[in-house]
Amino acid sequence: MTKLDIIIPVYNEDENIIKLLKLLDNEVTCDFRVLICYDNESDKTLNYLKDPNLIKNKILLIKNPKQGPNLAIIEGIKSSKSKIILVYMADDFENIKLINHMVDLIEKGNDLVVPSRFIIGGKMLGAVKIKEIVTRVGSHLVYYLARIPVKDSTNAFKMFSANTANKIKFDSTMGFTFSLELVSKAHFLKLKIIEIPSTWIEIKNRKSNFKMLKWIPYYIYWLLYSMFKNYLK
Repeated sequence: MTKLDIIIPVYNEDENIIKLLKLLDNEVTCDFRVLICYDNESDKTLNYLKDPNLIKNKILLIKNPKQGPNLAIIEGIKSSKSKIILVYMADDFENIKLINHMVDLIEKGNDLVVPSRFIIGGKMLGAVKIKEIVTRVGSHLVYYLARIPVKDSTNAFKMFSANTANKIKFDSTMGFTFSLELVSKAHFLKLKIIEIPSTWIEIKNRKSNFKMLKWIPYYIYWLLYSMFKNYLK
């Protein structure tokens, strides 16, 4: 069994997907596979993955039976056969060096590792102001109002054990709300969660696929879910 499956949701990525895959090859020391999760066969990302000589490690293409990043990620989680699962963004070149440390933390008995932009040592740089405000406020509401003891629940970048994935039935559908659902349900299952500092950098001149106004109601749903679940305990 492969130790680590790295789930990467994609949508018309450019040649940076090859840059990312090569960095993973160079930096990750355990045996791993990459699960590229996509919506449509016309996705331009697939054109960059046709040359098998470019990448050392095994790549699996996972077709999302529906649409959207959240359901693509969940399909990737369902397709995983590894001991450890990592959800990683296609444009994140800053946090690859954290992966080996995160694997070590899972192997030491943690169920869920949450890289955080909002604890000491964490950073969020270059984001459009409204996006940063919504992200910060959302994560703080989950922490302070819903009393989930994680300061960056909205970050999609997360690592968890296969055992954790097997215990959680994902119901989220839109945006990247799986991340909030994962943290919330792991907390209520009394799983061991650890938060570590990470850096998130907005790439300049890149069109974002983050549909803020469309997705906010779905984040509010999981905030309310966590609040009521906690208050009813």
